[in-house]
Amino acid sequence: MTDLEVFNAKDFNPRAWINQILARPSQEPVERHLAELEMRLHLTAEDVEATLQEQSRDAVYRIPAAVLEVSHIKGDLVSLKQGVHKQLQQLDMHAVAAANSVALLKEVDRVKGRMEAACSTLKEATELSQLFQSIEGAFSAGELQKIADMLVTMRRSLKLVGNVPEFGGGMQKLQGLEERFLGLIEPKLAAALSQKNGERVQQLSAMLLGIQCYDTVEKLYITARMAPLQAAWDGFDRGGRDPIAPAPQQEFPSWLPDFLEVILAATNSELRWCAAVLPDLHPHLVLHLLGALFTKISKSFRSRLMSACAQGMQQSGQVLSVLVNLKDTAEGFAQELHHNLAGVEASELHQIASALYNPFESQISRYRELQQPQVSTHMAAIPIPDAQTDEAEAVVSALQKAVTQAIQVIEEAQKWCHRVSGGTELPALLSLADAAMTQFISSVQAVVTTLRLQALKPEIQILNLPGSHRLTREMSEVGVGSASRGSQDGEPPSSMEDPTSVVALLNVTALLSGQLSALEGSLRTAVLSLTDLIDQVTGSDPTPPLTMAALRLQQPQGGALEQMQGLVQQAVAPDWHPLPQAVQRAAVCQDGVHALVFDVLMDKVKTQLQGTHTQPVWAAQEAESGISLPSFNAYPQLSVTAAGEYLMMLPQLLESLLPASEEGTDTEWLDKVASGAAELYADEVQQIGSLTPHGTQQLLADLEYFCNVLEALGVGLPPSLSTWQVALGWPLEDFTYAAKAALEAGSVDLVSLQKLAQARKAQMKM
Repeated sequence: MTDLEVFNAKDFNPRAWINQILARPSQEPVERHLAELEMRLHLTAEDVEATLQEQSRDAVYRIPAAVLEVSHIKGDLVSLKQGVHKQLQQLDMHAVAAANSVALLKEVDRVKGRMEAACSTLKEATELSQLFQSIEGAFSAGELQKIADMLVTMRRSLKLVGNVPEFGGGMQKLQGLEERFLGLIEPKLAAALSQKNGERVQQLSAMLLGIQCYDTVEKLYITARMAPLQAAWDGFDRGGRDPIAPAPQQEFPSWLPDFLEVILAATNSELRWCAAVLPDLHPHLVLHLLGALFTKISKSFRSRLMSACAQGMQQSGQVLSVLVNLKDTAEGFAQELHHNLAGVEASELHQIASALYNPFESQISRYRELQQPQVSTHMAAIPIPDAQTDEAEAVVSALQKAVTQAIQVIEEAQKWCHRVSGGTELPALLSLADAAMTQFISSVQAVVTTLRLQALKPEIQILNLPGSHRLTREMSEVGVGSASRGSQDGEPPSSMEDPTSVVALLNVTALLSGQLSALEGSLRTAVLSLTDLIDQVTGSDPTPPLTMAALRLQQPQGGALEQMQGLVQQAVAPDWHPLPQAVQRAAVCQDGVHALVFDVLMDKVKTQLQGTHTQPVWAAQEAESGISLPSFNAYPQLSVTAAGEYLMMLPQLLESLLPASEEGTDTEWLDKVASGAAELYADEVQQIGSLTPHGTQQLLADLEYFCNVLEALGVGLPPSLSTWQVALGWPLEDFTYAAKAALEAGSVDLVSLQKLAQARKAQMKM
């Protein structure tokens, strides 16, 4: 029989189950197989029913016994609760009795303590009286250890009996005795420290530490160890590191590393000595010694540093290099000291580093003053071309090199700022760089202004340069041909035959804009990089590195931290410019170059198209002849075809002249020049006062050619020009009807249409 779990499933489907049984292979007929299956199911159901009846009957038989058992358990619980309640009452009674006994015992203990304190006080008073009487004998005998022990005992006893009237002046007497003791022991400890007699120093120091004279031990230690360190510092004035042996005079930047090596070696030696002799004062004695040393030599250190910087200023502006070398030497010493004193609190190391770095502050705060001559010298060394004497192509090439060199000067200054101040003098650098770049861009702008005066003078002809490429020569040939045709028509020749060099100025401004933007990005990154340092300094548990930059931000005076925080907040803004004046001047310079390039590229078009409205062909009558001749379509005039040929060659010219510009720049300029030419020609056409039928045919031919050129260049026609092109072909007798239809369709401009009607003397009744 099948497992009954199948019938217990939630998704049991009788039909599916029967089909599954029937799907099994069987040799019996289906009817017989189903009858047997039905019989088995019926028997199984009866077995289940019998089992359920038997189990139900057993469960009913067990219910009375279970009820009786539950009743017994409830009775046991009631008895247990009553027993626990009685025990709690007894505990409360015993606790009250015990509390009275404990209070009595506490009172007895207090009385006992008072009695013991009184006994101890009496004992201490007796002993103190004896000590005041017997200590003079110890002083007379010079027994230092005994005196020290007696002073320790006397100090402890005075704390106990200080309120007793008999010992009211005891503390003053003790201080006098301690001063006498110091007078005896200080010379001996000083001598032992000078001789590095470890055993003797340990013995004498223990006596002083017993009477809590820590400052005395520190003072004597610093005095004994300061002499050789001071001698090493004074050795510079004697010509070398050795204060005794004569040596040739060294420069301070090369002498300072040797001095700090001596200090570092002495520090390591003293650390080992103090760890062995005075472990309780290790390494604080050595730290206080270094702090006292750098504080003592701070004034002379500042003087020597100032002299070294002054010498560097005289040596071709090497002052920043000198200052950086000295700063790196000091920071290297601080890092080595930090490594040797691993485990010492950062605050103590910062105090030593502050004493060491303090002389540098007066020079680092002069960063702008020190950097200014170097930037000015390098900026002045950049060759700015003379647009009046140099060839135009050479001027453009020189300007590109000058832009790159100017940016490199500021980038170099940025590196010096980081090396000198760790970035804390970035506000000074930004101000200096902004002024320097603004002045440089003004020089570039002056060159552009001079080029404009030369390029747009009618009497000056710019000839092809020897190095010009083939396309430039082709453009010049077209220009010369156009000029000759224009002169045949009585028009002045063009003032700019070769726009190559002037168009190349776009590469200069693009280079200037791009590199100036990259420089601003670098400066912004440098400002934002100060965030980590500021976070370390202002954190709840600040552990900034032992660098001058970190310690400068920690100094309360000067407000360096607040200034850096304000600068970082400004740099976060997307519209913030590190070099605002330079960016503004660069934008003005770029606008000037764009105006110059536009005027130069438009010069040939202006030469050919200006004065179009004054040509006599518009009012000319068709020549009369007795001979019947066939009529021919008018051809566009030479001035229009010259302007069109020039516009058609502009794409090749701009593509070759602007290889380094952004993608689409040549297309943008082509659109500008072609649109300008269209506007110029439209203005000229609308000024025509009178049109004869012959003039109308000629103007229609000119317009058809010119508009085809603009369409080929992908430039839209001005509405006025489009109106004239459409309306010139209307017959005069149908002019009013055609005008109404065109106006309703919106394909013509009313004002332009009225001017055309006036020129053709057409009736336009609207």
